[in-house]
Amino acid sequence: MSFFFFFFNGLYNIIDIQIAFKKILVNKMLLDGYYDMNKYICKNINKNDMYEKLKKKNSKYIVLYEKAYPAKDDATTFWYQNIKTLNNGYIDVENITNEDAEAIVKWVYQILRKQSEREEFTKAIFTKIKDFYGIKNEIAIENGVVYNKSKVELKFFSSISEISSFIMLLPKKEGKTIFFRGHENMNYLLCPSILRTTNLKNNERNLYNDMIINCPHEFEKCKSHLEKLVKMQHYGLPTRLLDITRNMLVALFFACESQTNTYGELIIIEEDTTKIKYPQSDTVSILASLPLFSREKQEEFNNVASNREVTQKEFNTRVNRLIHEVRLEKPAFKPEIEKETIINNYVVYALKNNSRIIKQDGAFIICGLDAENGTLNKFRYSKDDKNIIILIEDKKKIISELDNYSINRASLFPEIEGVSQYLVKKYS
Repeated sequence: MSFFFFFFNGLYNIIDIQIAFKKILVNKMLLDGYYDMNKYICKNINKNDMYEKLKKKNSKYIVLYEKAYPAKDDATTFWYQNIKTLNNGYIDVENITNEDAEAIVKWVYQILRKQSEREEFTKAIFTKIKDFYGIKNEIAIENGVVYNKSKVELKFFSSISEISSFIMLLPKKEGKTIFFRGHENMNYLLCPSILRTTNLKNNERNLYNDMIINCPHEFEKCKSHLEKLVKMQHYGLPTRLLDITRNMLVALFFACESQTNTYGELIIIEEDTTKIKYPQSDTVSILASLPLFSREKQEEFNNVASNREVTQKEFNTRVNRLIHEVRLEKPAFKPEIEKETIINNYVVYALKNNSRIIKQDGAFIICGLDAENGTLNKFRYSKDDKNIIILIEDKKKIISELDNYSINRASLFPEIEGVSQYLVKKYS
């Protein structure tokens, strides 16, 4: 009792620590309903590596790793003696970065020497989070994964046959088309790459324009903004496209290829067949034109579209620049945009115009202006009002099995770089 009283009325009441926990795990828990805590519960970190990372970014929290970890009973005193005094006692909590937050959370867990203490602390911390955020029903822990029983159903697998059999037995939904996506780390949010960090999000227009300016020959044959975005995505530039596939094995490859010490995730995506867009769709042209506008202009579009008091006619007047951009691509485009169109997200079939998309049986989710805060979770497959979460335990085994089906980096990335990477790994 005194142990948890100490933590919750001492360390956890420090605003920096609350913000750190919110950034690292609470947001994912609230949006998706699950979070892998194994790296905190089961593993000790390399203190020197963390120190060097904080030193490079000149973080005020480097002091946490300069000295020996304090005893549990001394942790709060240690914090106030070493952190509170920095910057004349002022702490700009708004500037706690994701790296700072990760360092803080790991430091708290390193104070707890025993795994049993870390497990108890994890249960207690999520009980506090549950009460604070009004999460209904029980927060449970299974294999180091904390999850909300009322929101998700967890399934752990370690072979292709197990996964395939499970998916085959899921209820078939009339009028729905199924896609898949693989995450190498189950803690990743379902979110396009351009929205994963503030800097990328704020510089979408710069990324788009600079890519075309620097590599104009690559885009000479592109007839639409979507084709340009697909090519940019192809070469690793962050965009508002999210890759999905019709092939479960392809998605499994991306879930298992790297980060072998973490759970991978196979995400089942479902959408009404009649709502899936084709590349020539006007809706797709509208959303694919958004990267040409600054973040400030996009926010203006979003605010106007979300305002119920703004009429459809007034809205079209306010987004006339967007309409103009679409008409440059499609002269016959009717100069009208529905308010919800630029907010929503849509599944889009991909043009089979390059070998990678063909091999990967690729498609996309193209994201509108409301693609944050878990809105893409509407595409997750659900059963009995719970999202089905498929987690991969033995990545190396599944990668080996996939190779037997000719699903590997050489087949999925048939350009010479992909084949060479596969061969080097195969014969190393």
